[in-house]
Amino acid sequence: MESQHYEFDQSQNQLVRDLAQKMRFVSYFLIALGVLLIVGGIFNLRRGEIGSIISGVVQVIIGFWTNRAATAFQRIVDTQGNDMENLMGALGELRKLYTLQYWLILIAIIFIIVAIVVALIFGTFTIIR
Repeated sequence: MESQHYEFDQSQNQLVRDLAQKMRFVSYFLIALGVLLIVGGIFNLRRGEIGSIISGVVQVIIGFWTNRAATAFQRIVDTQGNDMENLMGALGELRKLYTLQYWLILIAIIFIIVAIVVALIFGTFTIIR
């Protein structure tokens, strides 16, 4: 079976380039936010608060994975003759990023539900009337 090559035209490359640049900006923002949350969380360790550190680590990880996806999309623009392979690689990186976020959201929802149930059982949850 013969391999078919597709090369994106200039306007398509511009679209992909714009996406990669915006993803890279978001990745840098998330990494910086994560670092700030970690540093702030370190100062709150004396009070036993670790939520900021956990949130910061998650933001840094998401930022790095977003950066990897941005790099994969930029590769489409920077190379010749491998646009479809590079596109599939970029989509794979994006899938990893959203799979991570999917599981983090599900875990957060489970913790929230457990916290509400525990609060209701032990009477610490007040409903405003």
